[in-house]
Amino acid sequence: MLNWVLLITICIIVAISLVLPKLIEKPLQKANKLISTSNEIYLDTLNDWLRGLDQLRQFAAGAKLFSVTQNASKKLEDATVKQTTYTKLLNAINGIASALFGLIIFVLTGFLVKNGLVQMSTLLIVGNFRFYLNQAINEISQARGEMKGVKSLIEEVNEAAEKVQVSDKQKTNMPTVIKTESLRLDFPNGEKLSYPDIQINQGEKILLTGDSGTGKSTLFKLILGELAPSAGKIIFEDKDGNEINPDLKTIGYLPQDPVIFPASIKENITMFNNKLDNKVERSVEEVDLSSDLQKFDEGINKKLNLDKLNISGGQRQKIVLARAQVHDSDIILIDEGTSAIDQSETIDILDKLLKSKATIVFIAHNFTEEMHELFYREIHLIKTNIN
Repeated sequence: MLNWVLLITICIIVAISLVLPKLIEKPLQKANKLISTSNEIYLDTLNDWLRGLDQLRQFAAGAKLFSVTQNASKKLEDATVKQTTYTKLLNAINGIASALFGLIIFVLTGFLVKNGLVQMSTLLIVGNFRFYLNQAINEISQARGEMKGVKSLIEEVNEAAEKVQVSDKQKTNMPTVIKTESLRLDFPNGEKLSYPDIQINQGEKILLTGDSGTGKSTLFKLILGELAPSAGKIIFEDKDGNEINPDLKTIGYLPQDPVIFPASIKENITMFNNKLDNKVERSVEEVDLSSDLQKFDEGINKKLNLDKLNISGGQRQKIVLARAQVHDSDIILIDEGTSAIDQSETIDILDKLLKSKATIVFIAHNFTEEMHELFYREIHLIKTNIN
């Protein structure tokens, strides 16, 4: 039953079958690596932007968050689609090759039987190839269906990712007076913070001081509604003395650790609001950021890198201070906003900042007497033990 022509043909077919996947090996490897890279970028993007979620909410810059996360997820989606396409293409090539090679062997065997070169029983053996032929056809059909399924999935994803229409939020009056009344906050570990009754009037420039643990930063979070008091309350009043419920997101807040985003310095200042571009130059001057920008080739368009931070702590604070300036917040709460800036620049920045019409409450440590004199008054918190 042995025929060298048939044997050599089968060996050649097996060799070609083993080599065929090489045609798509490199593209498939690139696709797999692209998925890994895109997934890493997507996770890094979420980490970089969601850590500043409160700031994005404060400045109503949610559209930018949606844009950058959508862009990162789209790249991951494209990488996944590319990898799936190459995988299915490889399966299709193998299926077609199996069917074609099976047919070649069957025809060759029939030719050899007709010419008396092999016995009729050899055809029975070749008949087994029908199983593999059918299997190949099934694989081709399945691969083709899955490839079409990927296309429909992309259309569904694109439809689901259409921009959500957000209704304009209602405007609310900013408070002219902020009061605390018997304010207290209890912590799970049993510690408690008690605050004196405080009144902050419109336009005042107040220095908030106190030892560590007296609740200065916590007071800001209570005012902003990030924490709920255990007792007492915070009262907001309009110019007529009526109690109101203001939109707390409109209050400017500069935390101890300045929140910046992997975007340009300009975008970090405007919080992606192009309508504020004309105010950027003035705000940069007011926070003494101009000299820092001259150190960058791209100037104010310098893109910030959060993994390898390419700006100093003082420059970060100046960017966030400029952010508060361009948004013209009527009330600004600043928590150690100049701790990384040298003393001479701090005095210059404070002098300009405190000339604004905004109500400013500034938390600071180790202020000189000259800095103290720039403020209208000081509120000094003392830690009290409550049973």
